Amino acid sequence: MKLDYNCVRNILLTVESLEYGETLCNKNFLSFELLKDYSKEQMEYTVLRLSESGYIPITSATEMIGGLIYSIDALTREGHQYLDCIRNQNVWDEVLKKVSGFGNVPFRILTETAFTLIRLKFGLSN
Repeated sequence: MKLDYNCVRNILLTVESLEYGETLCNKNFLSFELLKDYSKEQMEYTVLRLSESGYIPITSATEMIGGLIYSIDALTREGHQYLDCIRNQNVWDEVLKKVSGFGNVPFRILTETAFTLIRLKFGLSN
């Protein structure tokens, strides 16, 4: 399955918006506006990749016959840093435009591209 970078961003934005004690899980992801257009399989795949990358801690994850059961209630420090780079829609659009000719690129490249764009907007050298 191909990793959808917009799904990644929307999951991070959604998790960050959770109130204390609230969780994002396989049973409620459709109730969040930013996630309603993603399939169960796309969400599971992306959640696993975000967990592997250290951006979200999965509070509980169990492989079941019907798929993954997961619960997420926060971002890691790395997740916050990545989201801070891609939160702004204009920056995100520029990042996607810059990497569009390369197909899928690693999170690190997306983060570095966003970081570079932000630095340039502030007139800071690389």
